[in-house]
Amino acid sequence: MGKTAFGAGCMKYQLINEKLQKYAHHHENRYYVTAKGLASNPDGIHINAMSQRIFGIRYYEAFRNKEHVHEPLTNEKELVNECHNRMNTSAEKTYIALEQFTLGRMTYEELLKAMQ
Repeated sequence: MGKTAFGAGCMKYQLINEKLQKYAHHHENRYYVTAKGLASNPDGIHINAMSQRIFGIRYYEAFRNKEHVHEPLTNEKELVNECHNRMNTSAEKTYIALEQFTLGRMTYEELLKAMQ
């Protein structure tokens, strides 16, 4: 990231990362997580959807273990798969049904049935 498209103009990203890392190391309950190995969107600035998921897993592990993550996790792709290949919670099912109804892909009667 920071090397192509709009990201090519962001030459200070390494300095920013150093400052973020220093801040996290000197303040309680703050953790630095590497973006190493993550892929950007075509804009060259923002990370793509899979990388966002992996980044989230890294942050989860950092806070769970109360330690910084300086290298990619060995099992992060498996952890992402576990998160996505699980049963939805009742709240998630409700949200999905409401979204389908809002988009016109479900009738009101189907919505009521789905929310029971």
